[in-house]
Amino acid sequence: MRIFALAALLAPLPAAAQDFNCRNLEAEISCNGGKCEITREQGFTPMGLTRRGSTLSICAYSGCSEGRVLIRRARGGIAMLYADVRRTTAPGGEAEPLAILYDDKARTAQMRWGGFSNVMTCG
Repeated sequence: MRIFALAALLAPLPAAAQDFNCRNLEAEISCNGGKCEITREQGFTPMGLTRRGSTLSICAYSGCSEGRVLIRRARGGIAMLYADVRRTTAPGGEAEPLAILYDDKARTAQMRWGGFSNVMTCG
């Protein structure tokens, strides 16, 4: 019985239904000063966007930022999420807004963060 209880405690927990991992594999869109530029193919490094429970994290190039979901609204399989994220690789900086539209049925996300406005494919 003790072995069973220990095994149950050590087993990995299943991901929550709202968790997701996304990447912008097709293009990178940077928007500033009222205009956007699209970089395709091998001219960019894809970003990683992750939701784990109430935490959003985004990684781009050499750094990652993370924060707690502050606003969540959902309807018809689409969730709008907002977090103030801070660098995890260089702590102490200012919080930056991260806004996400996540479509659970299509498994896609649209994000706005740090001058980027990317469409992402999620798994």
